[in-house]
Amino acid sequence: MKNRHIALAALLGLWLPPMFASDESAKQQDAIKKIEQAVDRTNIFELPSFQMKADVQIETQGKLVDGNYELLWNGPNEWREEIYFPGFVELQEGGQGTVWIQRSTEFLPLHIYDLHAALGFGSGAAFAGASSASLTQPILPQNATVRKLRKRKEHGEAQTCAEFADTMKRAWDVCLNDDTGTLARSPISFVDRDVQAVGGGKVYPRFLSFAESGKTLAQAAITEITSPAQFPPNSFSPPSGVSPAAGCMNPTLPRLIKKVQPQYPLSAKRDHVQGLVAFDARIGIDGTPKIGKLVARVSPDLERSAEEAIKQWRYEPALCEGKPVDVETVLRVIYSISY
Repeated sequence: MKNRHIALAALLGLWLPPMFASDESAKQQDAIKKIEQAVDRTNIFELPSFQMKADVQIETQGKLVDGNYELLWNGPNEWREEIYFPGFVELQEGGQGTVWIQRSTEFLPLHIYDLHAALGFGSGAAFAGASSASLTQPILPQNATVRKLRKRKEHGEAQTCAEFADTMKRAWDVCLNDDTGTLARSPISFVDRDVQAVGGGKVYPRFLSFAESGKTLAQAAITEITSPAQFPPNSFSPPSGVSPAAGCMNPTLPRLIKKVQPQYPLSAKRDHVQGLVAFDARIGIDGTPKIGKLVARVSPDLERSAEEAIKQWRYEPALCEGKPVDVETVLRVIYSISY
């Protein structure tokens, strides 16, 4: 933890000076402190133990379907995550750099991906490359630079935002909630509210949701989060008949370093076909995505175009305890026609 703070301070020391023309040193130190505090306050995986229960919902065929979520955390070497929806069950058990996954499907469903995005953490790369979706591991690449600092109000809350850009000319904001001192995710995709204490100096929102194009896709109302937690001896046991794989509950996210833009087929444009194409995929330790099942369909020509492009994407791999690991995720392409 100390090393991470030192690295972050050193990195921000390179980024922040252009933002502050007056009282430079004091403002730099204040900015570093606030970012460190925002990262630390919601990183509940630094707690020795906790138990989280939530009433969750995912969008299915135009309706929000009710389910249940539970996470038992007894440190990185002993944890258990359970997700239940009608017709779907997922159990993950982890320890000693190993994960066992047992689910009622042979792939990661799109709406379970959406749920992990809403929760702000995941045992796989549930939001691969999108560090702004994480509440526990906000990663800024070392080649990022700050363009400007600004204030804004979202949902009546005052926020301070730093605009970053990388060598791929992508730009994004990292925002802090001025009242809670926590990270503020994109208001277009996320709503996080009712931040409360967890224990051990940590806080976490009690309501979290993920939306796209104004439509709620997943949300979680945390009904219980207790730390420290005491678990019976039989709380942690790998599911039978499941092979283990290298992994952890909250890996450092893979970072997209090469993205080939999909072609928009002329036939699809002519017919005004648009929407989301998504694939269950694994990002290997070599940074290459291995495409699995198609989990969001639009049309065959858009699906072929998306698959051809995704195969050429490359990542810096996910890390568990500094070691590269394969991670499961959903890779998405949104086709949209501007009128």
